[in-house]
Amino acid sequence: MNKTMEQLNSDYTAYKGHQQVPLFNMIPLDHWIVDELHIMLRITDHLWNLMLNELREMDLFNDLARDVIVKEMSRIKVKFQFWKEREKGPESWNYTSLMGEDKMKVLKEFNLGLLFLPSHAIKIRKLWDKFSDLYNDLK
Repeated sequence: MNKTMEQLNSDYTAYKGHQQVPLFNMIPLDHWIVDELHIMLRITDHLWNLMLNELREMDLFNDLARDVIVKEMSRIKVKFQFWKEREKGPESWNYTSLMGEDKMKVLKEFNLGLLFLPSHAIKIRKLWDKFSDLYNDLK
């Protein structure tokens, strides 16, 4: 790591992802411990949302896709469902919030080929697998 707390204290916006002055700016960065649980929870949520957003952008987030997702979740033994939020508009869908081990199960076992063309499914799978490898290394 080539950034330092001194650099962040003088200009926290110099580094991508920093939105505020560090809360504990007296602790050097090489004294921080990575919180693997919260990294896993946060990043798996982002990866899942990215996948759903891809379906929306491709205009494929429809009843058929939602049914495929629910059936695939059932196959990998993850309880999951979609429901429509009536007060938020006609296309506002909500879904089951995944918990810890279910998130990793989805990341490892969900068949993306059911929703995307093979070339696209392979790209998403590589991203998911790389994060899974990184998370396992952190553990």
